[in-house]
Amino acid sequence: MFKPASNFLAILTLLGATACVAAPHSSNDTMFITNTHAASVAFRSLRIENGTDGQPTVVKGQIHLTGRDPVYVGHVDYAVLEASGKAREQGWVEHTSAIRLRQAHRPSLFSINLQQPLAQGERVQLTYHIGNH
Repeated sequence: MFKPASNFLAILTLLGATACVAAPHSSNDTMFITNTHAASVAFRSLRIENGTDGQPTVVKGQIHLTGRDPVYVGHVDYAVLEASGKAREQGWVEHTSAIRLRQAHRPSLFSINLQQPLAQGERVQLTYHIGNH
């Protein structure tokens, strides 16, 4: 049988090895640029769904309340940026519902139909604004 000291040493070695392994890098982090203009909201669960058979490419996500005050009306401005930083496509969408204080755990959903699929190196810039467009 193993001695308690050697068990402890083996566990410590395993923990040290796992602490050195880097987590895989998510490609979503480099695809999106977000800004909330100091509104008490945050973008979450951002993803791009590539359309097939004539369906458009869709950007989908959630807007979560981060503060205590409710956000009643808002919209999301978007821009598709080429690798050089030039805007290829831009517009705005309303989100599906108000983010109210009493339902702070429920996100507000949004989706954006892009005119063209994203090319290699392009990014989507999302900006949240309080109020109507």
